[in-house]
Amino acid sequence: MTLLSQRRPVANCKLRSLVGIAVLLCASSSAWAGDPGSAARSLLTTKIAKGVVCGAELVDLSDGRVLCRVNEATPLLPASNEKLTVMAAAIDLLGPNFEFQTVLAMRGDDLVLIGDGDPALGDEKVAVILGLGNAFVFDEWASTLRAQSITHISGDLVVDASVFDAVYVHPDWESRDLLKPFAAPVAGLNYHQNCVDITVKPAKRVGDPVLWECSPSAEIIKLDNRCKTSSKKSNAIINRPGDEFRFVVTGRCAKPWPFPSVPVPDPVLLTASALRTALGKQGITIAGELRLEQLRMSDGALPANCKVVAEHRTPLAAVLARVGKDSENMFAEALMKRLGYEWSRRRGTETPVGSWQTGRAALRDFLARTGASVNRLVIADASGLSRKNRLTAADIVAVLTYMQKHEHRELFVQSLSEAGTDGTLRKRLKKLPGKVFAKTGYLSGVRTLSGYAITPSGQWRAFSVLFNGFKGPSKPYNDIHNQVCRILTSDPSGAAP
Repeated sequence: MTLLSQRRPVANCKLRSLVGIAVLLCASSSAWAGDPGSAARSLLTTKIAKGVVCGAELVDLSDGRVLCRVNEATPLLPASNEKLTVMAAAIDLLGPNFEFQTVLAMRGDDLVLIGDGDPALGDEKVAVILGLGNAFVFDEWASTLRAQSITHISGDLVVDASVFDAVYVHPDWESRDLLKPFAAPVAGLNYHQNCVDITVKPAKRVGDPVLWECSPSAEIIKLDNRCKTSSKKSNAIINRPGDEFRFVVTGRCAKPWPFPSVPVPDPVLLTASALRTALGKQGITIAGELRLEQLRMSDGALPANCKVVAEHRTPLAAVLARVGKDSENMFAEALMKRLGYEWSRRRGTETPVGSWQTGRAALRDFLARTGASVNRLVIADASGLSRKNRLTAADIVAVLTYMQKHEHRELFVQSLSEAGTDGTLRKRLKKLPGKVFAKTGYLSGVRTLSGYAITPSGQWRAFSVLFNGFKGPSKPYNDIHNQVCRILTSDPSGAAP
């Protein structure tokens, strides 16, 4: 009885808070007429819960008029809205025609693999975007080698991933997240999102070890199979103890059981092993060992003694779509490091390298050009996974405003999630396709949304609404984001679209 009496006031408080938000959302519809800024301000300044901080800026891009500001200069956790900065910087610095180029070459008796930081090698969604279906690049390369009558490499497999540094995991990421796919490592060579997908299936007899399969196929991956076939129950568990390519499966399995993707400890070794395995399946053997070596010269060119056999190109647009629509963290981090490599190369650095440090410098240079206040923001990573990142709503709107005037603004906008259509907004704002293009952001206690809203008359509005510090369900804050979008896409008479 005491326990129930202690909990009831908390529940009632949350209920009153949720009811209050619902009433406010309904009431705000009548306040749209002629003044979207006032309606938005009323929505965003209402006290929802103690300790919650809202930072917001809404701007009409047709004339630069500020519609609404709420704590717009307060540095807050942006979560995945951080990705907007690296997407914009990539278009601005690398250019819309940039392509990641991964090269396969021969150097004497050695087979050489040279990385360019491409995060999309072996990515199924990008393969579909590029029209490759399920045929991944290494299978194509094996066919290319066979077509040139190359079936045996008498030397070594030499791998150059020096375009990026060897710090694969950001030091700010929480240790409890490191075996989850959203915290996958990033390197100068990446494959299959630097994760493995393992599925177990029951064997013929109860009690026997389960059958298993793994994607990608790579000889380096080892499975410690402690999972038994069951007739009734499945409770299989997967783990990766230590920094090895050994995965442990325990529990019971009564039906096919696909595990969530698990990151690998070393993306470069995974990529090299997946290549070797793919070649072996088509009868191409490599006699020697795997060697890591820097071959790329300071200007980015390859040595003259490397004869290119095949290459794979991934256009920037395909990577941007995975970052902006699907919010893929590893893709964003690869973009940041690739920006860092380009930034240091253009400055004549003797040994240019992509790292979080050089990427941070490239981003700060870009953000200064947009008019963002670089003195108050904090750039830790590109994905927004770090809880040390800080951006203001005004900073984000500065980036959005800059890109709306950019000569390649169409690529930027098309890379964002479209309301009710694709990406992380596909199930939200279903009545506003073609009217809202934005980036969502999620962390514990953090909900953010920033992007563009278009009125029926064709006016473009930029907005950023950041919520930090709430407890409990996030739906009320998603609902407020949705309502702000409806307000911003309303016509001057106040009619909702």
